[in-house]
Amino acid sequence: MASGNDHYKMAFAGALERVLIDQIDKDKPDISLGIAQSPLFNERLPDNLRKCGIIMLYWFVEDFRVLTYWKRIAAHFDIFFSIQTGAFVKALAEAGANNHYYLPVAFDNNIDEFPVQSGTQTPICFTGAPYPNRIRVFETLAPYNLKIYGEGWDRRPIPGVIEGSRWISKSEVRSIYRNAELNLNLHSSMDRYTIGGDFVNPRTFELAGMGCFQLCDRRELLPPLYSEDEAVQFGDEAELVEKIEYYMEHEGERKEVARNARRRTLKHHLYEHRVVEIINAVNNLFR
Repeated sequence: MASGNDHYKMAFAGALERVLIDQIDKDKPDISLGIAQSPLFNERLPDNLRKCGIIMLYWFVEDFRVLTYWKRIAAHFDIFFSIQTGAFVKALAEAGANNHYYLPVAFDNNIDEFPVQSGTQTPICFTGAPYPNRIRVFETLAPYNLKIYGEGWDRRPIPGVIEGSRWISKSEVRSIYRNAELNLNLHSSMDRYTIGGDFVNPRTFELAGMGCFQLCDRRELLPPLYSEDEAVQFGDEAELVEKIEYYMEHEGERKEVARNARRRTLKHHLYEHRVVEIINAVNNLFR
């Protein structure tokens, strides 16, 4: 029996689906792109829309091991984009979906405000949620004056939590990024001992696009996107500490890395570039 919450979730999803159907009926698009958790959970919907001649695309920007709704819907789209390859491609094939296309996220350069760096900068900061791997690593960084922002950190006995009881708005996050000498970008993992993994998060592109220096955990898919002189990487806590100490003392190198990252982002990693990739992938359907 479904719980009360499940009933409301299904009702809400149904309402969103009806809005989507009405909009599609009004606009009569050639292509429909679902992003993240779009109201396309009912696999009959993409099937029916494909029968109407609409090319159905989905961009799954989650970790496939954490959110698993892809198993139900992936095979029902013409192309299923994702931010992961390797094990996910194999899992998709096992689920009957052979329509995978790798598409990393990007930087939105059309932001209304680009915060100016203030006179007082934070030495090193992190903005994000308290996943187990982050909690373990951050416990060791108290001597380096790490400042932490993000909902849920107030329930963790970790030094350096500045704002941990509420959601941090996008504009606040950008100001924090811009006013930090070092931005720590440790990707999320439910495994307490994991550093590194097989996807690149949106924070990587946002920090790079805003011209902010970042220390990023080493990712399998990062090297084709950013080199070491654009996003400095670490493989374990010892290397992280080593690079914190080094770059805190080398401001000129930090600024050069940040400039390199912004230059690379504006040239290759805007959402405009991803749209071109999506269109090219659609064109390949007809070759």
